[in-house]
Amino acid sequence: MGVLRAGLCPGLTQEMIQLLRGIGIRTVVDLVSAELEEVSRKCSLSYKAGALQRIHVVCVFDIFQMMDTLQDLRGSISQQVTSASGSVKIVVVDSVSAVVSPFLGGQHGEGLALMMQLARELKTLARELGIAVLVTNHVTRDRDSGKLRPALGRSWSFVPSTRVLLEVQAGSGAPHGCRVASLTKSSRQPTGIQEIIDIGSCQTPEQSSSLEGSKP
Repeated sequence: MGVLRAGLCPGLTQEMIQLLRGIGIRTVVDLVSAELEEVSRKCSLSYKAGALQRIHVVCVFDIFQMMDTLQDLRGSISQQVTSASGSVKIVVVDSVSAVVSPFLGGQHGEGLALMMQLARELKTLARELGIAVLVTNHVTRDRDSGKLRPALGRSWSFVPSTRVLLEVQAGSGAPHGCRVASLTKSSRQPTGIQEIIDIGSCQTPEQSSSLEGSKP
């Protein structure tokens, strides 16, 4: 999982990150694996640290482990009666191409069927259980047109209801952490909308500038 940075979740400020780093916690995995009471005591953190501890990280290395994990999650959620604050809000798969690609092409004739089965599992979580599902995928260039396209091909392109392409901002003077997010598929918004995002602070450059200008 990613390195802790300001804006990763509500209440996670740069000051809090420095406190966490002081006791050896630098990533989301480090935090969710730590004892909340001990972290709160050492860093004098408020209840906001508990929000990060509700992030559960599961490492899977092939599509079969992925589907088993999703099915277990779906089964546990269906059987639980939890409050709104304790229920699962979002599932992040990073990355889907890493577990699917080894089964596509060559001697793996069942690859496409496995990929679509995984897609059905993800859609079930989203539609039947009302959970937001975020999936990352790599991109490749089309040999004929040279345009970027999803790495898993045309079949997967129909799976996401919304697709955002994240690219490095062009230009030698562009800040190192800036990316251009382009909306390439959506049923609610016109495609082509772009936003420049500073992934170092999880804010747009405009937001970062306004915050810096408001400092005393």
